Amino acid sequence: MKRTILGLTIIALVATVGFAQNAGHLLINNDNFNANTADIDTVSSSGALARLTTVSTGGTGLGGGYFAAPRTAVGQNFKCFFVSDGGSNDIAGFAIPSLVKASTNFSNASLNSGGLGIGLATSPNGKFLYSAWAGSFNIAVLSIASDCSLTLVGSPVSEPDEVADITITKDGKALVTSFPNNGGAQAYALNASTGAMTALGAALDFNNAVSGCSSEGCFPTGMDVDGTDQFWVFGNATLAGASTLTAKLTLSGFSTAALQTYPSSGLANVENPWYSPAGRSGNGNIYLGASGFGTGYPAGIIVANAHAGTLTYSNATVNAAAFYAGNVQTIGNSGTGSPITQIWSDGSANNTVQSYTVSGTTLTPAHSLQTSSTGSFAFSTSGVGK
Repeated sequence: MKRTILGLTIIALVATVGFAQNAGHLLINNDNFNANTADIDTVSSSGALARLTTVSTGGTGLGGGYFAAPRTAVGQNFKCFFVSDGGSNDIAGFAIPSLVKASTNFSNASLNSGGLGIGLATSPNGKFLYSAWAGSFNIAVLSIASDCSLTLVGSPVSEPDEVADITITKDGKALVTSFPNNGGAQAYALNASTGAMTALGAALDFNNAVSGCSSEGCFPTGMDVDGTDQFWVFGNATLAGASTLTAKLTLSGFSTAALQTYPSSGLANVENPWYSPAGRSGNGNIYLGASGFGTGYPAGIIVANAHAGTLTYSNATVNAAAFYAGNVQTIGNSGTGSPITQIWSDGSANNTVQSYTVSGTTLTPAHSLQTSSTGSFAFSTSGVGK
């Protein structure tokens, strides 16, 4: 689950380290082509960044993959975290707080990452890891053992297109995945005891539901949901400008789909929406991470107001140094969620975490820190506030 499993992430890793009220941690999948690793950084309440440690996954990454895919996940029971290896088609599990890696990475011959990678989300009860395999077009449910090793449960659920981004509601009752290539999204009801997935209505086809898709293009990517578990916001992977997609989820599936554009933002390719704590509670900021796409397609962050599924543009911060950018994360656990972070890369695949403090809707750059990645684009991060 994108927010709840990422929330309260690595605090238990090092019990001797103390932090201020809005301090936290950041988990980064470095996605290295050779000998993949994950960084764990500390983030202070003022946005100062420092590397706490780096762990080896025992596999290999894709060197980039899909901007929006959540390639790290943390069990809400804080006993395990997981990092996917898109290059070697496996998933590494680590115990918290010892950081001991499970003896065997999960893999299965019928599952592969393709070029987008392997998206991950854990159930709120800590029993299951849901994994989206873009290359084989399916979602696999994996049971989590006490040593953080993984076992396939039942048969993988087939999807109509590449899947990489998945998000679970905070109550653990539903999972949503997007199909960026064909403009769709599907919701599933989840069985908390068995992990089984049951489709909630038919797949949503934004191209049929939203007239503006014919001119803007609709390619739903990363997603987040507010505190009611009803109002979903999707990124939209288009270079035509900056835009998002929204829809309301009920027990019958999705309805009231809509497209929002942000022509004055100066940004392109919004792929990573992220609610602030106030926005999640009903009225406050939502941060829209624009991944850009190299020269001429700027990356950065849009700040909008989110209220009952309606998004209203406030302002945008352009990162002129970024060739690409990945996930936006809140670290603070109230109000604006200040500080927040976004990971970005230059054209030579040097990756930097940039933190911002947030006052109202204004972002102020606070600190930056390069990752330990080696020649690979790193886009996937998990943030947590104390």
